[in-house]
Amino acid sequence: MRQRFKAVVSYDGFDYAGWQIQPAERGATIQQTIQDAISAICRQPLSITGSGRTDAQVHAWGQVFHFDVDFSLNAFQWKRAINGHLPKDIHIRSIETVDPHFHARFDAIGKRYEYRIQLGDANVFTRRYAFQSPWALNVQTMREGAAYLIGEHDFSSFCANSRTETPDQVRTITRLELVEDGDQLRLIYEGNGFMRYMVRMLTGTLIEVGRGRLTPQEVQKMLLARDKQICHFNAKPQGLTLVEVYYSSSRGSSQDALAQSCGQDK
Repeated sequence: MRQRFKAVVSYDGFDYAGWQIQPAERGATIQQTIQDAISAICRQPLSITGSGRTDAQVHAWGQVFHFDVDFSLNAFQWKRAINGHLPKDIHIRSIETVDPHFHARFDAIGKRYEYRIQLGDANVFTRRYAFQSPWALNVQTMREGAAYLIGEHDFSSFCANSRTETPDQVRTITRLELVEDGDQLRLIYEGNGFMRYMVRMLTGTLIEVGRGRLTPQEVQKMLLARDKQICHFNAKPQGLTLVEVYYSSSRGSSQDALAQSCGQDK
């Protein structure tokens, strides 16, 4: 019987050309690598559908995808089998059966991203996972700038999507918190949706505020301008991680407790 499975995957994206399948000459992608693993198990071509894209060198702790298959493995067996075919920098954290109408992308109601900035001296051990800031940053003024971005706004100034491609560029950021964590600064974004480069452009702008090159009030002016040419800042990709994708209980809930009782990661 054909079933739909929902999977949560974590990956170190530093050596990949992003989530979405690209021409081979552009490098390996996360989606292609996972598809190849599942196809090898099934011995037939199979496609997966992700909750959205992540850019080259961007990481994920909680990316979500679904796939349909007619193959006699339960959720826990799928998790173990796919992980056995994946490289060490991609790991399936959980798999569960879901309603056949569940859709990893269209049923998502929100996402959480984190961007990490290494403060002070560069740290060679975090260079793949945090932007190594060569500048001292005023975190308080960054928080003042971030306050203007919380809520429902037209984020046309802070994304790479054209208006033809995405006519509605209104999104809601429910949380934008700057947390000082030892020698790192974590920018935590939660919202109902994020467009291409949106988190990185917002972060790049807030870094300029922290450097003293922009005032917090100029962030608001850029936001209200809705001008595709006004923001020239795009923070480095390796500091960004997709932490979690949110679903309503009716669409993202488990119908198979086996994955949880037989080794689902905490």
